[in-house]
Amino acid sequence: MSEHISKKFGVIKIGITQGELSGISPEIISLALSEFDNDKTLEIYVVASKQGIDAIKSFSKKPFSKHISFITPGPDDVPEQIANSDVLSSIYFATKMAKQNELDAIVTSPVDKNKVANKYAGFSGHTGFLKQILGAEHVLMLMSTPSLKIGIMTEHIPLSEVPKNITKERIIESTQLFNDYLIKTKINPCIGILAVNPHSGDSGLVGTEEQAIILPAIKHLNTIGINVIGPIPADSAFVSPIKDRCDGILAMYHDQGMIPAKIRGFDGLVNITLGLPIIRTSPGHGVAYDIKGKGTASPASMIKAINTAVDMVLAEKFVNK
Repeated sequence: MSEHISKKFGVIKIGITQGELSGISPEIISLALSEFDNDKTLEIYVVASKQGIDAIKSFSKKPFSKHISFITPGPDDVPEQIANSDVLSSIYFATKMAKQNELDAIVTSPVDKNKVANKYAGFSGHTGFLKQILGAEHVLMLMSTPSLKIGIMTEHIPLSEVPKNITKERIIESTQLFNDYLIKTKINPCIGILAVNPHSGDSGLVGTEEQAIILPAIKHLNTIGINVIGPIPADSAFVSPIKDRCDGILAMYHDQGMIPAKIRGFDGLVNITLGLPIIRTSPGHGVAYDIKGKGTASPASMIKAINTAVDMVLAEKFVNK
């Protein structure tokens, strides 16, 4: 962010949550902080336990500048049911700060869903937890690479439960959120909506969701002025000429969208949650236990997540100026 923009809109305040300490989160946070250490246009607040702060600082060869602060939530700062989880406490407190306009955006570090779920039953990931604590009616997980944006409509659920979670209403709501995001940088963006069955169901031979649910949703979206095409067979959506026509792709289930997203740009992959009353981004990878302590963890996705959060804050400020 340039000094000119900084003077116009003020210093941008970004919160970073601690993530899973036994993975690579402390390392990538520390490396990313070093990248922004001298950036006077940002103030970064790392929300973490005392153990988390020590772990993050241990990866830095020098003290961080005054533009970077560390905050540890106290027992009265979070609800009792999550107070036994430092991971959830950091997410909750950073979210609370953003909701109170003390932060412009939050960047959440990778967590271990199983570990968190052992302390907070029903936890399936950041997206659902943020939706719950912020009372958001509908959200969309968006995976963003430098050349591709993919919405993941049904998130973290078993494959067997995907069909019953695909509804006309959900497709319409998800596409509207996606379109609201895209139109900030593109006039009349085109969104490709994927089929759920092979060959788009082959006119009902291998599935009826396309004809009964997805097509009616597409017709309605076009009627209200949102530019969508589909249903597109997933095996051909990410190659030319279809990918060149679309500014974004809405996938019906997790792996349908995540596989091409990670193939296209793993190091630059950013997870964005649309539909929240705050801005939230995250690196597009997991805790990576296998490379912890080897000195090979890349902060590229974390750095991209921070920059994406800044871009979203600026886009919002320009719109609301």
